[in-house]
Amino acid sequence: MSPPSSRGLESLNILSLGILALWGIFSNSIQSLAAESTGFSHGATNVTIPNFGADGKISWELEAEEILLEESSIYQVKEPSLKMMTDAETITKASSQAGVFDLNQGSAHGGSTLKILGDIFHAQGSQWSWQELRAEGKHHLTFASDAYVHFQTGLNPVLAKPDRVEKKTSTMKKEIESTQVTADEMEFFAMKKGGYRFILDGNVSIQSESLKIECMEMEILMEKDRNQSGRSYGRIAEVRAKGEVKMRQTARVCMADSLILDTINGKGLLTGNARVEDAEWGVVTGEKVELNRESGKARVLGDKDSRPRLELPNLGKIKLPGFKSDNQDSK
Repeated sequence: MSPPSSRGLESLNILSLGILALWGIFSNSIQSLAAESTGFSHGATNVTIPNFGADGKISWELEAEEILLEESSIYQVKEPSLKMMTDAETITKASSQAGVFDLNQGSAHGGSTLKILGDIFHAQGSQWSWQELRAEGKHHLTFASDAYVHFQTGLNPVLAKPDRVEKKTSTMKKEIESTQVTADEMEFFAMKKGGYRFILDGNVSIQSESLKIECMEMEILMEKDRNQSGRSYGRIAEVRAKGEVKMRQTARVCMADSLILDTINGKGLLTGNARVEDAEWGVVTGEKVELNRESGKARVLGDKDSRPRLELPNLGKIKLPGFKSDNQDSK
């Protein structure tokens, strides 16, 4: 068989190049189709991913600038913005610079600062994680460091003197006050039927315009309600503090191992080495001390192992009949 001519070799090379070109186009098309079929093989931008609950309603929705598949249902997400919904139609929005999301499990975590914007509060912290608790119908967020919460409501004193107790008609005006909370770590729950629950740990401090509480651990229950105009607002319903508790008010300090404040009914309970120091009334101590806003009194509850103690403030010199004055010369 004679070797191909130069013209035949040229034609063969042209045919080969044509086949390679067609294969390149076809291969690129396959890769493009594969990327489109998964949606995230090479990353996708400006993504919105909703998640529906058993009732057919959206339970959360993730928006992101860019999302990249890592493995299975786990994605690396840039600039995530997560909307968390509840049955009470409460929407809480959480955003960060980056995070890792498991879309099947409804969970995420990240190291950068996460900012939370709710309808009645805002918060932020670092080393965060999120978990949708489907069975309970709520969302759980945690901060492992630098936790901070700002409540759009005031925290009124529980132990107020009767002449300082405000009328209920003026209570709504106090709602424009604010309360700040800081702690080393924080857990946050968006409740199924509305409201929020906060669990704080490590160097906890909560402060409003008229009250400050410091302790090692604290739990805050916040309710969502509506005023007569139909506008939603929040109120701190209960505060539970533990570990070297110190509550400061104007001219008064309360200390105990633990403290429970029922801010709705205006009552409080100090337990364990309880002590109330008042610049005007003096000092009262006991194992348990009950606080009452309406009466403005601190009442020591009886305990068989300890006796209440009352220390009156320094009232100066008191003249008593039958005793000579100190500057009177004896004769």
